[in-house]
Amino acid sequence: MGVLALIMFILGGLCAIMGIINAALATPLIVAGFDATFWFSLAVILLLATIASFLAQSRYE
Repeated sequence: MGVLALIMFILGGLCAIMGIINAALATPLIVAGFDATFWFSLAVILLLATIASFLAQSRYE
């Protein structure tokens, strides 16, 4: 579970960075559906899943 939490944390951070880059309009949008709102929402979901996975791991050990 620790490795899963780490992977989700890294992906959540990368999604947050993509959201910031898209919000700043530093890069053109590749696909119209992947705007800053999408990336920030995905980052929040992944970071919340990281917390849940980390707490589940500590409960079983």
